[in-house]
Formats: sequence, structure tokens, C-alpha cells
Amino acid sequence: MSNSDFDKNGIDSTGTHWLQYAAFAFSAFAIFTTWAFFFDYKFHNFILNILRVFNCSGFNCNGVY
Repeated sequence: MSNSDFDKNGIDSTGTHWLQYAAFAFSAFAIFTTWAFFFDYKFHNFILNILRVFNCSGFNCNGVY
């Protein structure tokens, strides 16, 4: 694990910090899941089922479904 392209400050040879890569991956995941929630019927129902489980376990979803 010691062989890395990042220096001691977390910057690679192109000048990009490793957190910038993490932020990009998180943003891409957030955009995809938002799109899937609104445009994919199965994923939408999957999320609603998760919210129902939380609601039944005492977590208040404020009537989301």
C-alpha cells in the first residue's frame, strides 16, 4: 500500500488532490441515483420499500409514501 502516485499532501502528478477524485465519484453516484429515482420505476419502488422499513422500525418518514 505504500506504492502510491500521491505525495505526502495527497496530490498526484497532475496536481489533483485525492479528495477531488472522491468528490467526483460521489457526485456521479448522486446524479445517477437521483435520475434513477425519478425515471426508473423499479428503483423508485425499491427506495420506497426501504423507507417503509425505516418507518415500521420507528423511524419517522413524515408520510413520504
